Amino acid sequence: MTTNLKTFTIIPGLNMGLLAPRELGVIVAILNKYAVPMAKITPAQRLALLGLDESKYEQIKAELKPLTRPASANDLDYVHACPGSQWCKFGISDSLALGARLEQLSLAAPLPAKVKVGISGCRMSCAGPYVRDVGIFATKKGWTLVFGGNGGGNPRLGDIVAEGLSDDQVVDLVRKCLTVYQQQAKYKSRTARFMERFGIDALKAAVL
Repeated sequence: MTTNLKTFTIIPGLNMGLLAPRELGVIVAILNKYAVPMAKITPAQRLALLGLDESKYEQIKAELKPLTRPASANDLDYVHACPGSQWCKFGISDSLALGARLEQLSLAAPLPAKVKVGISGCRMSCAGPYVRDVGIFATKKGWTLVFGGNGGGNPRLGDIVAEGLSDDQVVDLVRKCLTVYQQQAKYKSRTARFMERFGIDALKAAVL
């Protein structure tokens, strides 16, 4: 069978893009075993298998499953966190620890559309918090929470909801913002379009 170079598939949930050397070695061994022509880490920190022989997909997916995080039932699409204070000399706060907590966030019902989270451990904002549905970045006074950003074909800078937050306050406030979005947004409307309609003042009144 000739491989179609335009075929690809996405393996979700690489746990904020973190890979121990052992895990990376396992992935390389699996891709070599099935002769996958090319692999790419996507901006959403998923693993894209390019030029894949589709007959091998289920086998590869099964072997990679132990290394991946199941997709959220509530459409929390992914959490993108920079190395933060644990690994980066510029990091003020531990973005990876906060990201791990948000990956576990569970809501009562599905969200209207996918939600992307970006967490940066300093003001340099390497994780693009202002263009994420939920954006968080650290300052010396604590975390700043931004909501309603989008970096796609119709970009929008998110609105600052609150500043000087602790980890616990961020998690609580993210849950509140997503609950309002869940209750008030139209189906399939991303947070950027929702905030254009709803407005930051109304959101603050509802969550603060």
